[in-house]
Amino acid sequence: MLARPPQKSRITAKAVDRQEPIDWLALWALSLGACAVGLAAIAYGTIGDKIGAAAILAAAAAIIAVVLAASSPPTRE
Repeated sequence: MLARPPQKSRITAKAVDRQEPIDWLALWALSLGACAVGLAAIAYGTIGDKIGAAAILAAAAAIIAVVLAASSPPTRE
């Protein structure tokens, strides 16, 4: 018995550019938080300054909160 080749599909897919925009402000906030954690670790690890480490973390959190509250949400294109 001869096998028939499969029939060609008539459905075609359209190419769509799905490149999501980068949220640079959120990336900045994450990097500032990581830097603050590093600085606080240095302050606490070298001289054991608990208050200084807490102040670094609180100041970075306050800066991030103010900037994110003042900014507008990212727009989709």
